[in-house]
Formats: sequence, structure tokens, C-alpha cells
Amino acid sequence: MIIAQELTKEDLAAFINVTEHKYNTAHSILCFAIIKRIHRRVLMGHRFGAIKVCHSKCLVVDGNHRYIAYALAGIDIEVIPGTSSHCDKLNTFNNIKIDDVQDWDMNCPKNKKFCNDDFLKNLD
Repeated sequence: MIIAQELTKEDLAAFINVTEHKYNTAHSILCFAIIKRIHRRVLMGHRFGAIKVCHSKCLVVDGNHRYIAYALAGIDIEVIPGTSSHCDKLNTFNNIKIDDVQDWDMNCPKNKKFCNDDFLKNLD
């Protein structure tokens, strides 16, 4: 399932629920606004770096939002080895909830700059 238009909450929910995901997550919730922004930007041709995966657990340890956004766009994402803590509880992406109310980047001073596309000018 490749979502080419502007991502909707319904498209994301359907994708998460019906897709067999290659990796697991330790998260129980992800942010819709972040996934939507990354998805739109990767469709525009931007790339945002590899995700870290603990291969022994098939667990995304860094880059959960990117993993979903790239998968939605049908674009392979680079994977580099990462480590997982023994206290990370394995969860499947099919079981996560989506926060479609809060934009987590807006609430984080160091990430607020990612809410608009101005920072993309410095990537080219």
C-alpha cells in the first residue's frame, strides 16, 4: 500500500493495521503529525537518514516515525545496527496507537524547527 497523496489519519490507521511489518517497536504510540510530515517530504525526494535496528529483536530502536513514513511511501530506508535495552518491551506496529491530537515536535523546543519546511533549504 503506497499512499501518494496527502496522508490522512484513516490511511495511516489502515496501513498500520493491515501491513505485516518487518520490524517491531518498543513504542505504544506514535505521532500522526510527524509521520505525515516525513511522508510528504520523502515523496518530495528528501531523505532523512537511517533507522537503527536491534537485529536480535527485530526492533526499531531509533527512527520509528521514519520507518512508518518511508514504508507508506514505498521507499526503502537504510538500516544500521542498534542496541536495545533489556527493559524494552516488544510491541508490534499493528498494536500501536496514533496520537492525532498533539504535534510532538511543536512541544519540543529542539524539534520545533521541523514543523515547517524552512530547514529543508539547508539540506540541499
